[in-house]
Amino acid sequence: MDSFTASCHDGLLRLQWGPGVFITYEMAVRAARALEGLSGGRTLPILVDITGVTGLSPEARAGMNAYRGFSHTALVGDHPMGTVLAAFAQQSPTPSAYFTTEPDALRWLSEQSGRPFLSDRPALG
Repeated sequence: MDSFTASCHDGLLRLQWGPGVFITYEMAVRAARALEGLSGGRTLPILVDITGVTGLSPEARAGMNAYRGFSHTALVGDHPMGTVLAAFAQQSPTPSAYFTTEPDALRWLSEQSGRPFLSDRPALG
């Protein structure tokens, strides 16, 4: 599996990092370029799934925090490393927030953007 998958649907960018990935600067640059291509030059909100990410290099962290291509960033994770990675995102010039569920992240992005975003994942329960 690749280190990430990226998509854009209905004005929402999505980036999902693969499980067990340690994000390097080179990976972060590849992801940013993929997202730029998908956005068509528009500044869009992004949902980033960091579930299972094992770490982030200092260079990748600096590059991500300096990147200004998103209107809002919602990070979704479910483990302590996600909390650590999200703390670094708080230093970004882009409004960012960390969530443990995708529906909560999408709700926040909808509130920030003034438009609804729906999950492409089936509801549990």
